Amino acid sequence: MPYRAWAEAAEHALAPLADPGAAQQMAAYMKHVAPFLGIQTKPRRAALKSAWRGLAPLDQSGLTALVQDLWRRREREYQYAACEALDWHRGELSAGFLSVSVRALVVTKPWWDTVDSLGSAIIAPLVRTHPELVDTMWAWNRDEDRWLVRASIQHQRGNGAATDLSLLLALCTPHISDREFFIAKAIGWALRDASAHWPNEVQAYIDEHPGISSVARREGQRGVDRALAAVAAQDH
Repeated sequence: MPYRAWAEAAEHALAPLADPGAAQQMAAYMKHVAPFLGIQTKPRRAALKSAWRGLAPLDQSGLTALVQDLWRRREREYQYAACEALDWHRGELSAGFLSVSVRALVVTKPWWDTVDSLGSAIIAPLVRTHPELVDTMWAWNRDEDRWLVRASIQHQRGNGAATDLSLLLALCTPHISDREFFIAKAIGWALRDASAHWPNEVQAYIDEHPGISSVARREGQRGVDRALAAVAAQDH
């Protein structure tokens, strides 16, 4: 099967780079959600790029098999490798890949690292390519799983001036007073990013929601203050 070449190449590239000392530190930082090989981001990405260069691209079925294989492996770097593989193939995936394959990854062995990596590698790009997937983001936003909620709130991150501000704020509103840390942090980061382009609108939103969690308020306000200070400096 073609996907096996990708999986074996990833294993042969990463296993020799294992650093047990670093692995312990990384696992502790991630609250022991999974064991680690102990490979930092840059050398991991470089090793995968070298290992995968020249391999035949996978179709959607093959990619699904690859990421499922990598997700089942113990060490966290293999889940990161799955996200890299998704990023490599993002332009070849259908809208349906999000609600089935990606959703399963979000809720399997979840922590902020994999959820956010999936967001930047495949969730945000797929929604940009297939605007009808906003409906899926709303379904995730209403789900009881905190990681699906987080992914939905953050799916506009990285869009810069092309961010759909109204949609972003609407996705934040149902959870605006939620004290669950990872949801509150997602709201704060989303507001912080949006404030780079719409500081006055984000400030108004914060002011209109006095029940906003302290974590979300702090992050959002930090972005507003930074953006307004930059505007003031330009005016002088």
